[in-house]
Amino acid sequence: MNSSHDDKNRSTDNSSLGDNPWRAMGLIGSVGGTIGVCLGLGYWIGSKTDGSEGSGYGAIVGMAIGFVIAVIITILLIRAFTGGKAK
Repeated sequence: MNSSHDDKNRSTDNSSLGDNPWRAMGLIGSVGGTIGVCLGLGYWIGSKTDGSEGSGYGAIVGMAIGFVIAVIITILLIRAFTGGKAK
C-alpha cells in the first residue's frame, strides 16, 4: 500500500477535526455531557412541576423538552468544533 498516495489525496481544507484525536474526543465528550445534563435537568424540572400538579407526565415532558434543547446545542457545538458558522 502506498501511503504517500493517500496523503496527497487528503484534503487539508477540512482537517480541523479529523487530524486531531484530542479535538475529536473533546467533541464527543461535549456532546455526551450536553445530552446528559439537558435530559437530567429536564427530568428534574419536570418532576418538580409535576409534584405540584400530580399528573405524572411532568418528568416525561421535561425530558422531551430537554432532549430538544440538547439537539439544538449539539448542532451548535458541532458547527463550532468543525469551523462552521453557528447561526
